Amino acid sequence: MKGLLSTGLLLILLLIQPLPVRAEETTHLQASDDRTQQAEDTDRITDDLTDELIGELELDEMERFLSQQAEDDLDISFGDLIKGFLSGEENFDVSSIWSWVVSHCFSAVRQNKTYLAQMLVLLLAFAMLQGISGIFADSFLSDISFLAVYFLFLYNALRIFASMQQIVYSCMDRIAEFTLLVQPVFCMAMIFSTGVNSASLTYEMLLLVLYLVQNLLQKLLLPLVFVFLITQFANFAWKEEHFSSLAKLLEGGIMLAQKVLVTFVLGMNLIQGMVAPVVDQLKRTATVRTIGVIPGLGGAMNAVSEMLLGTGLLIKNCVGAAVIAVLVLLCAKPLLEVAVLALIYRVLAALVEPVTDKRISGVLDALARAGMLYLKLVITAILMLFLTVAVVCVATGAAA
Repeated sequence: MKGLLSTGLLLILLLIQPLPVRAEETTHLQASDDRTQQAEDTDRITDDLTDELIGELELDEMERFLSQQAEDDLDISFGDLIKGFLSGEENFDVSSIWSWVVSHCFSAVRQNKTYLAQMLVLLLAFAMLQGISGIFADSFLSDISFLAVYFLFLYNALRIFASMQQIVYSCMDRIAEFTLLVQPVFCMAMIFSTGVNSASLTYEMLLLVLYLVQNLLQKLLLPLVFVFLITQFANFAWKEEHFSSLAKLLEGGIMLAQKVLVTFVLGMNLIQGMVAPVVDQLKRTATVRTIGVIPGLGGAMNAVSEMLLGTGLLIKNCVGAAVIAVLVLLCAKPLLEVAVLALIYRVLAALVEPVTDKRISGVLDALARAGMLYLKLVITAILMLFLTVAVVCVATGAAA
């Protein structure tokens, strides 16, 4: 009987003991559900706030501009790109990028294959003519033969340069128009997260970049590249070089100017990034603390303010990332085409130098160097906008 009672008591204890545990588990589950529901509500509020702030950016003009670039295989949406960065779903397929690069390289060669074929025919004709004219003792006949082929060669080289010039000027116009459209979008995103002072100074910096692209690069430095090429053509018309120093001066001046421009824009952005974000942070901190002392509403208002500022900062950085990504996509094809042409004529100059007159190979080399100068000037325009957006995002992000 005692054993039975002991067994019964043990069973009762075993049945009664789990009850507090089940109650405790129920409490934990309820608390977990409450936290999950609260997290879902917070995410929903954040998503609604994000969509509302993105709607305030007024992306209609930007989307219209990007839709006009469809002929260059640019099927992108600025708003979708921002949302992709916000959600972290933007990924890049390396194989597709590589196939795109290869296809556009061959496309640049196909578009200029006529000029390349004519250039090769002229090179062969000049080599044959040079061998025949060497039979005659009269140097006048040799000079006339050279000038006849040389001017045909220059005509073809100028047509090649004109095609590169059209690509570069079109790319510069595209960069200038894109910079003009970036100003209201990026500065509005900055107002959400930083303040009016940082946004106004960034607006001024973007105006400065636009001014430098339109007036210094397009109206001064790009024409100087053409002057450099004509100087080289005139220089190689004689056996003795008469304009080599002038050509070197022009080339060195253009390269120095593009370095000075990049350094100037970077320095201006760094100086402004030291002052304006700190002023906005001071004003924001004072406002938040003033709101926090309101009885009853201070805590809630602080939470809303922090959520608003955090969401605005995220949107601003995503807008900056979208600006940089679109800028690279807009300029990738022109840069690739000019780089391929410059590389082709640089290689061609190196190959024909042992078998032809050095003046002919010099013309090819001058054409390649002019293409490289164009390439550097376009990269300069890209870097000025790139550095402005990147430095502003880093400076205001640290201040926020």
